[in-house]
Amino acid sequence: MSGQAISQAGAASGTTNSAGNSVSQTGLNSLNENDFMQLLVTQLQNQDPLNPVDNTQMLAQLAQFSALEEMTQVAQTDAQVLSAVQSLGSEMSLLMAHSLIGASVTVQDASGNQVQGTVSSVTMNQGSPQIVVNGTSYPLTQVVGTS
Repeated sequence: MSGQAISQAGAASGTTNSAGNSVSQTGLNSLNENDFMQLLVTQLQNQDPLNPVDNTQMLAQLAQFSALEEMTQVAQTDAQVLSAVQSLGSEMSLLMAHSLIGASVTVQDASGNQVQGTVSSVTMNQGSPQIVVNGTSYPLTQVVGTS
């Protein structure tokens, strides 16, 4: 791509530095598919008519663009699945804690002693369920036994 094409692409998508090169406003590591398409269109508009871009190069660039688009979609799907799994885990913990109401349990307190008692209620503390035994709140993870 010629220096003029790079400068025009820079004017369309970001800023231009003193050397006339395109510099993205958020940095070179954050180019996205829109930047890629703008560079491709600019390259096509400014190609030499007597020496056009080779078809194999164009196909390779389009394949790279398609791969980038697919990877972006996979990353978004992975983030949605992870969020759903975390939400499901939190709900399962709450259901488990709720099922212990009225049950006799053994919990381990902060000093390592085991405390026995009946679960009287369930509370939430920073998004995680806690059971109340003998008037003291314990994280569900400190339950060591039920009877």
